[in-house]
Amino acid sequence: MKNSSFKLFSIVLKSFLGITAISLLCFFAVAVKTKKMTDDVWQQLGLTLPDAELNIKNSILQGGLYYYGAKNAKNIIAGNRVAVVNELVAYAKKYSSSPEFKTSYKKYRDQTKPKPYEYVPATAESIKTRERQRLEMNLKTAEEGLNSTNPKIKNGAPLRIENIKKELAALDDPNNKTIKRLLDDEKRSYESIVKQNDDALKNFEQKYPEDPQLLIKRRLEEILNITADVDYAAELKETEWKGKKWRVFVNPDYERKSKEWKLAFRAGKPVTDAVRTAAEKWLKEFR
Repeated sequence: MKNSSFKLFSIVLKSFLGITAISLLCFFAVAVKTKKMTDDVWQQLGLTLPDAELNIKNSILQGGLYYYGAKNAKNIIAGNRVAVVNELVAYAKKYSSSPEFKTSYKKYRDQTKPKPYEYVPATAESIKTRERQRLEMNLKTAEEGLNSTNPKIKNGAPLRIENIKKELAALDDPNNKTIKRLLDDEKRSYESIVKQNDDALKNFEQKYPEDPQLLIKRRLEEILNITADVDYAAELKETEWKGKKWRVFVNPDYERKSKEWKLAFRAGKPVTDAVRTAAEKWLKEFR
């Protein structure tokens, strides 16, 4: 439960940033060196610019919320949570439209874009060459069997040699069933890889659209859905697990809720309502 109020900013993050799991506080630090209003917030949080930049890097690479160094976060939220949320949201709107933000998003997107798996299917001629080499090796082994001291191997060698020679002769037959089957296998493998590449790209485009504003819009919609049914009157009880005491929801359905839903509950209705109001207002600008 420690710093649970501060962690609510992960909810704000998902609403107001165009890159998943980059801390709102940390990401904005890059652009606030000359902005007194936001500088005041950093000072109150006790977060230095080097720490903020480190958090940005770790958040991007690890896909989690990093807030190392924000030693005073709990105090600032407790003292004036709604004001801080509104201030950060206002700055988020401005910053998310800036060239700096767009450049950072594009760089991250380019770095994480899936690289297609290159696969060149074999041709009929390359399959024939491969099969010919295989059969010639088998023929050599079969011919060596003619001199085997094992009667079973020696007696079976002539028939095996005959069958291998027939297979070799049939390689140039345009209707060779083996070649056709192997060609079909190559075609299926190629089509499967093409589909995997296409699916990976489509999933990436859905997760990180070229226009970061589309992702911000989706984050806004997500947070409104997540926080729509938060029960701020929900009862908690104390439990113990592995020697540690925890507070959990009396209602087991609430325990199965998402992390963001629980963070909204713990942060309280005023700050969550501030986030929801800002999200609703911002969403209208997309229409």
